[in-house]
Parts: sequence; C-alpha cells; structure tokens
Amino acid sequence: MCCVFESFRRKTLPLAIWPPEQAQLTLYDCRDIPTEPAFAVRVERSLRPALGPRAEELVHLAFLSGSGEKELLLLRFLHTAFARGTAAAWDYAHPDTAPVLALERAVTEEAHLLMGFVRFQVHEGMLGAVIRPKHYALPLLRPHFCGRYPDSDFLIADLTHRVALLYRGGRAEYVEIEEGFRLPPPDAEEAEYQALWQQFYKTIGIRERYNPTVRRTHCPKRYWACMTELMDER
Repeated sequence: MCCVFESFRRKTLPLAIWPPEQAQLTLYDCRDIPTEPAFAVRVERSLRPALGPRAEELVHLAFLSGSGEKELLLLRFLHTAFARGTAAAWDYAHPDTAPVLALERAVTEEAHLLMGFVRFQVHEGMLGAVIRPKHYALPLLRPHFCGRYPDSDFLIADLTHRVALLYRGGRAEYVEIEEGFRLPPPDAEEAEYQALWQQFYKTIGIRERYNPTVRRTHCPKRYWACMTELMDER
C-alpha cells in the first residue's frame, strides 16, 4: 500500500517491486519505500469508496498469491482502476485486470482444494495439521475450519510461509513458526487411526479403474506429503 501511495504521489510506474531480501543489481534508479502506516491506511480506505467492493476484494485476494510479480501487477491494476472507476474490476479482457484476476483465481482454487485436503491428527486433545501451499491460503481457510470445529482447539501450520492458524478457546490467531516445524509424533492411538484410514483408502479403490493421471489432476502430487493416505506414495 505504501508503494501504491508513492507511485500515485510521484505519478510514476516502477519496472519492478522487490522486497529488501530480493533486491537485485540494476542499471535503473532504485528507491526504498519505507513502511508508513498512515499512508497504507489512506490507500486501503480509498479502495471501496472509489473502486467498489469487487475491486477491494480482488486486491485483497490477489495479494495472497505467491507470485513474485503480484505487487507490480496490483499496482498497474490500481492505476487503471482509479482512472476508470468501478468498471475496471469487471473488465476481464483488460491487460491490467486479467493478470490480477488470474492471481485471485489461483488463490481461491488452492484454498478450495485445501479445505478437502487438510488432514488433522490428534495430540493431547488438540487437532494439528500441516500444509505446504503455493499461496497464503490461511485467511481463506480460517472461516471454514473455525466454523466446522467451533468447539475444538486446532492448529494448521503453513510450512511454506512459516505461519500457523491457531484456534484455541474459541479464538483464532496467526502465529509465526520456526523453520523445520513438525507436529509431534502420533501416539499409539493416533497411529492406529492413521493406519485404519490408510487401509480404508486402499480398500475402497477399484484396482481395474486405477488412473494415476486423473488422480493427479484432482489431487495434485504436491499435496500428498501432508495427506495421511498418500504420504507414502510421494
């Protein structure tokens, strides 16, 4: 949001936007944009009144993408949107809108898949699961799982972004996790349930109709390491 503010203030569009840890050598002029909460809030509060709720939603969802170009794509979209108004978010063919819509679609599709692929295990009365998504999907998973398990404490650890969704005592929060975080090993009862689930998965499969290509289409292989029934087939 501070980059957006600075871009509009200077009336310029950068060639790239890099976080400090990814800065690269270049022959072009570079400018550091410090974090100014007041500027960020000013831009954030202008989205809905100026661009409408659809554009605000689009910006928020696209920003959850794991794409390294998301900041620049969003900046270009906002320049177009502030010039054209609410119609910009609905112009699917516009070269500044289409890439942002693609980011949004990728984020929401992965969140939809994860709602079915998250596998919990029980440890000392608490549910725990790990995921390795491409995009930062935890904010989209939060209402689903908090609504599904309102009376249970649980943790969903995003190993890609090193953040966990912790729901405890009816309250949800995001907490940072260390690199290499792992759930505690299952106790005897949990291990038995996992073995039963793996056996159930193998039993209901129809060997004559086995189609690995179709399975990878509906359940991409990158999710298997976090799924109880598939982790041994990686």
